[in-house]
Amino acid sequence: MMNSLKLKRLLIAPVYLSLLLQSLAVQGIIRVGLTMNYSSFDINGVRLSNINDNIYIGEIKVGTPSQRFKVVFDTGSINLWVPSTKSMGSKHNLYVSSKSSSYKPIGRNVTLEYGTGSLRGILSSDTINVGGITITNQCFTEALATRTGDDPLLKAPFDGILGLGNPQDSATRTLSVWESIKTQGRVEKKIFSIWLGRPSLFKAEGEITFGGIDRSRFKGQHIYVTATGEKYFFQMNNILVGSQDTSVCSRGCQVFVDSGNSNIHGPAALIKEINRRIGAAPNCSNVKRLPDVTFTIGGSSFSVSSRDYIYRVTKNKCTSRFVETNDIYWTLGMPFMRAVHTVYDFTTEPTVKIGFAKSA
Repeated sequence: MMNSLKLKRLLIAPVYLSLLLQSLAVQGIIRVGLTMNYSSFDINGVRLSNINDNIYIGEIKVGTPSQRFKVVFDTGSINLWVPSTKSMGSKHNLYVSSKSSSYKPIGRNVTLEYGTGSLRGILSSDTINVGGITITNQCFTEALATRTGDDPLLKAPFDGILGLGNPQDSATRTLSVWESIKTQGRVEKKIFSIWLGRPSLFKAEGEITFGGIDRSRFKGQHIYVTATGEKYFFQMNNILVGSQDTSVCSRGCQVFVDSGNSNIHGPAALIKEINRRIGAAPNCSNVKRLPDVTFTIGGSSFSVSSRDYIYRVTKNKCTSRFVETNDIYWTLGMPFMRAVHTVYDFTTEPTVKIGFAKSA
């Protein structure tokens, strides 16, 4: 999503970078790097930024010549928006339609709703570049303003959101960026995969691969499930804390994966039970001794350790990333996706399959 908007490699010689990009384009595979805790470039020259261990972002380019924006790649929503110069001022990078020769006005007013914020804007069309893939006549929202001055979206440390979710969830009823990539034939295989790594000094901390799978990012084989509904829902069949069966989801729970969410969300009573069994100390004193939480999906088990589900606010203050909501379904955000490499497979549309394997 951003169903709940809770915010979260090295410079390569230009000649080598150019040759590498040409090679990747021939293969029909493009990667967008994501990272945390430092700024650098990935192998495709995508600028990366730090978002405080709460969200992963990457760069896209809009217009001709290009205007750069840092966006959240969000599997929980579908629309693309960037802030517009037509708005009443912003600390973010602003899209200037008059500076783009490929800009086309659409002009329809839209409102986009997220879990902790909303915005209004107007529909426009322009050329979009994502990790070396260029698509033309792409509809997107020029964000004009949020509803209130203290809206989290207005204060967000990213510029916009690029949705990768189900088109059924679209507020604008236009083709998404991923749909345009497919229909314009920009990738050989209709799949994209997401790897969210953990902080480290000398390697990228995340990667979205459009048109292929980076085999260095996972171990073993992917287990695939069929996704349905507006959020690409699938079934989760059990949750264990350590070796203890919680009986949560023993009859099946509806769940979706959300790269734009910093937490794991679930119904309040069930989340309370999981947090009780985890027993995390608020002062962080037992973090290293906490049990893994294991999710059963497609008959296979995927474990998330405390290094992923505990958020260290300060040295002596920790909170659980298992967060209560009023929804009846579950949302597997960043803690799950750090532990599990995720693939979205559209090769047999209209059937969509999502694959999971242990992250490398």
